[in-house]
Amino acid sequence: MVIKSGLRCVAMVGPIEPRRDCETELREFNPTMIVAALLVAALSVEPQVFPAPLCENLPEVRPEVKTWVAHVAPELAQVQVRELPEKTVLDVFGRPAVAGWGSIDVLTNSVFREPCTFYFSREALRAVDAAFVLDLMTVIRGQDKKGQDFEMTALLAGRGKLVVLYDRDGIVYRNERLARDFKLASRVEFETPADGVLGNVQGLCAKFCCWVACASAPL
Repeated sequence: MVIKSGLRCVAMVGPIEPRRDCETELREFNPTMIVAALLVAALSVEPQVFPAPLCENLPEVRPEVKTWVAHVAPELAQVQVRELPEKTVLDVFGRPAVAGWGSIDVLTNSVFREPCTFYFSREALRAVDAAFVLDLMTVIRGQDKKGQDFEMTALLAGRGKLVVLYDRDGIVYRNERLARDFKLASRVEFETPADGVLGNVQGLCAKFCCWVACASAPL
């Protein structure tokens, strides 16, 4: 995966990994769904990870969710908004995990630039986080540097954009996987112009020797 920022490119690659302790973390979910997703992917003879268009095979969100999307991201509500149920979202990440993809490879894939918007609910995101270790700077759940919990409440993907929403603003946390501190706004946006590429990042700060690329500045 490559994050493009003007003249600077930062390469960050890492495959999706099933969590070894997922049985402990999945108390509120059915672990057989994870196993089924991985088995389907392993046994599939299709050359593509996503053999069928998702837009045509997912349910429309409830009217109140569509209204909410229109409020937080009006441009993404101009098309049909499809919901990824927990079982489907586990399959969406399970197949690429078997293929050795990274999570950004999934979310920037052309399937998420179809003429619709995909809605990941809090519950679906919790299921993914419990099942897989993702190579995301915008982690789904964690603790900030003060020891307070934070959580992604929704994710919208479509029309060449990702919109990530958190339960609060000004989250500063240490990403041990990337060995770096990050600061998250309650809303983080990425453009996804091509497979494996994130651009024009807003709401995310990365700490190198000091805080850079904060607030609405591109990363």
